[in-house]
Amino acid sequence: MSHYIVADIGGTNARFAMVAEDDALQELQIFPCADYPHLEDAIRSYMQIAAVADVSGICLAIAGPAEGDYVDLPNNHWQFRPSELQASLGVPLKVINDFTAQALCLDLLSERQFHWLGQPRPKGGQIRAVVGPGTGLGVAAILPGGDIIPSEGGHVAFAPSNDHELALLRVLWQRHGRVSVERLLSGQGLQNLYWANAQLLGEEREMSPQNISAGAAAGDALCNKAVEDFCDILASATGDVALMFWAADGLYLSGGILPKIWEFVEPERFRKRFEDKGRFREFCESLPIALVGAEQPGLLGCFAALKNED
Repeated sequence: MSHYIVADIGGTNARFAMVAEDDALQELQIFPCADYPHLEDAIRSYMQIAAVADVSGICLAIAGPAEGDYVDLPNNHWQFRPSELQASLGVPLKVINDFTAQALCLDLLSERQFHWLGQPRPKGGQIRAVVGPGTGLGVAAILPGGDIIPSEGGHVAFAPSNDHELALLRVLWQRHGRVSVERLLSGQGLQNLYWANAQLLGEEREMSPQNISAGAAAGDALCNKAVEDFCDILASATGDVALMFWAADGLYLSGGILPKIWEFVEPERFRKRFEDKGRFREFCESLPIALVGAEQPGLLGCFAALKNED
């Protein structure tokens, strides 16, 4: 039986699985990227652990631009040339953007895997967009015919929506000459928000993303404020993405951070910030918003990309 290897390569972790002829993900393994000098080392380690002998193809979803024959991942140390990696492995190789994979997975999911915010639902035949904070901030859109518009939309500039966010921006300029939305809507972004809010109180404090979410759950005021800012800014940025792509069939929220802080998302508050787009408020009010509840959407999207080649 032939097998395909699918991999979701993020800034922190690389997730691998096999897909056989029964279309099910098998042998899921998660490797810390920092443990491997090169991507090829991680792939070969996975092939050894999974005892894969007959590999018909590999699809990699990478957290960065996937065009051309040189890939330099912005959030980890791996660099590679797809043509050289394919030749070394001796296996056909496909490389796509990680949020291309997130977008492709949408049509593989059941209704129960979407957690809707508000009443609007997709009508079909329109553009959908995916936004996801993890190690970075991913953005992509899928056209009605299935074609993907990849992007590096996480690197657009952060636009404050109120005096508090303007004060945060002024503080964050001490760390970053240019503050993109990814500087706030990512794991590092949650840390930045915690630090900036502490600075506004005249304190010097740092905390890991995991401890911030745990602190918010325990009722820590500064952790709560960082998470609240994160959710508010994500809502506004997601509304901006809706306008950029004219995503009439909805915005889909994914990424590794949201499941950890979803309990703090207030649907009405989120939609209010999302819809606060001046002359385009009415359009945004009509848009569906959903959290993607699939456990491995990136791997599912890689599988979809391989199926689309059949």
